[in-house]
Amino acid sequence: MNFRTKRTLEKYNRYREDFAGKKPKCDFCVENPDNKKLIFSYWKILKNIFPYDQIAEEHDLIIPKRHFRKESEMTEEERAELVHIKTHRLSRGKKYDFIWENFAHMRSVEHYHLHLLRFKRKK
Repeated sequence: MNFRTKRTLEKYNRYREDFAGKKPKCDFCVENPDNKKLIFSYWKILKNIFPYDQIAEEHDLIIPKRHFRKESEMTEEERAELVHIKTHRLSRGKKYDFIWENFAHMRSVEHYHLHLLRFKRKK
């Protein structure tokens, strides 16, 4: 099932084809100042450059600064800050409707991350 519009999916596929086997680093480990939203001690919230724009009005990512693949690899400090962000920062606002986490074998990027979504509203 695809949640990207045709245009975004084409852009995403071109990106993957252009850089297949050429990227020395993880996409999320490379700093991109254009998509930064919030920065914390162990985590950052970034605008997703290939959003699920077919279903979401807003699609950001919460990503650990340190590269790891699975939740079980998180340090206690990282876990505590993630809980704080989810319970005190994200839950207070009405910016997002949903936090989405894929299983590690389903991720297109192996760096652990969570999707922050605000769904499109019917008009």
